[in-house]
Amino acid sequence: MAAEALTVTIEKLVQGGRGLTHSDGQVLFVPEVIPGETVAVALGARHHGAQEATVREVLKPAPERVPAPCPVYSECGGCQFQHIRYEDQLLHKVAILKETLARVGKLTVEAIPPVIPSPHPFGYRSTIRFTVFRDRNGFTLGFHRQGTDQPVAAACCLLVPEDLRPLVAEFHQRLGALTQLPLRLESVEIRRSLAQRATLLVYRVSHANQERAEKLFALFQNLPEVVGQVATTEKEGRWVQGQDWIGDRLDGLTFRLSDRSFLQAHWSLNESLSRLVREWVGPSPKTNGQATRVLELYCGIGTLGLPLARHGALVTGVEANPYALADARHAAKVNHIGRCRFRPMKAEAMLQTVNPGDYDVVLVDPPRMGLSRECLQGLLSLQVQRILYLSCDPATLARDLGRLAGGGYQIARLQPIDMFPQTAHLETLVELVR
Repeated sequence: MAAEALTVTIEKLVQGGRGLTHSDGQVLFVPEVIPGETVAVALGARHHGAQEATVREVLKPAPERVPAPCPVYSECGGCQFQHIRYEDQLLHKVAILKETLARVGKLTVEAIPPVIPSPHPFGYRSTIRFTVFRDRNGFTLGFHRQGTDQPVAAACCLLVPEDLRPLVAEFHQRLGALTQLPLRLESVEIRRSLAQRATLLVYRVSHANQERAEKLFALFQNLPEVVGQVATTEKEGRWVQGQDWIGDRLDGLTFRLSDRSFLQAHWSLNESLSRLVREWVGPSPKTNGQATRVLELYCGIGTLGLPLARHGALVTGVEANPYALADARHAAKVNHIGRCRFRPMKAEAMLQTVNPGDYDVVLVDPPRMGLSRECLQGLLSLQVQRILYLSCDPATLARDLGRLAGGGYQIARLQPIDMFPQTAHLETLVELVR
């Protein structure tokens, strides 16, 4: 017999996009809701002192509620905000950012500027990874349910750009027609170049060798605009047919994006982000005859630092991924940018080699986990006047900003950017000054 539904009113949205409310003195987390809504919920698992719940019925919907267009929205878990009108998603993301900065970082930011919106609320991803699994009808594409290994068939993801959907459909059709595969195909990542209309297919496989990889490539050869296929295993086995990279343009520069380099999912908005960083660093004022000296940690392929160097800054790019660093060096060469140098090492190791006064600005763009304690200590020891911190996770951003504030820095300005519409993720650029 099903448990009796509990009626609650949603108080606010928190990090991750879930609604928060209280009932009988306990905290409830509820997905797919909006603050102010009254909903009937069913209680689920309890952990970490909080109760999970799911919506049975929306009794009093918020005015910004809209029907989610994706048929597997509630099952997939890849998106969290499709039930909210897009312009209101941006308002809720600002509220979550402000709440997270206060709760995690103990920071009060009175005025957060409006989020820079995506020009395309759907169909914006330049790269997307599908899980490959077998159901009763054969092989199919999909994703994993959030927090589980359970597959959800979803070959029609609405975040895929319109011009890429025919290729995804053709790939899915070929896959579905097969009764067996030459190897275990775990996932396929589809990478798309906006400027060149070229596509790279990157497969995650197991139990592979050269012969099996070539058989896999043969199944999907001659797909329109595919310039290369790459198969990789967890233990670094790797096989390539054609190119292992695609090329694209950003802020007037040409970049090579190889399969082992991180590719920003929202490439068109990444260009706006690059220009914003350049605007904040500003024109290079001369200091004792020298241009602005920028230390860029986690530089990747150089989409932030190389435009700075082209406009007069002296940029030192630091990156531990040798393939991304090779792409950055390639971009510097083909774009004839000479005011930059690169260091193949971790950010923590680099900070141990520099001294106060070596740089005017430090630009950091760490992964979702944020900065390590060692890296934060290195930044504080460097005593640089300005730090530009680009974050893709409000919680780790708030944690790190709190620690930097404790070391003598304050927030001069910040700007959220909606790199991932329909999801709870938010990119934020912050300038800190001593």
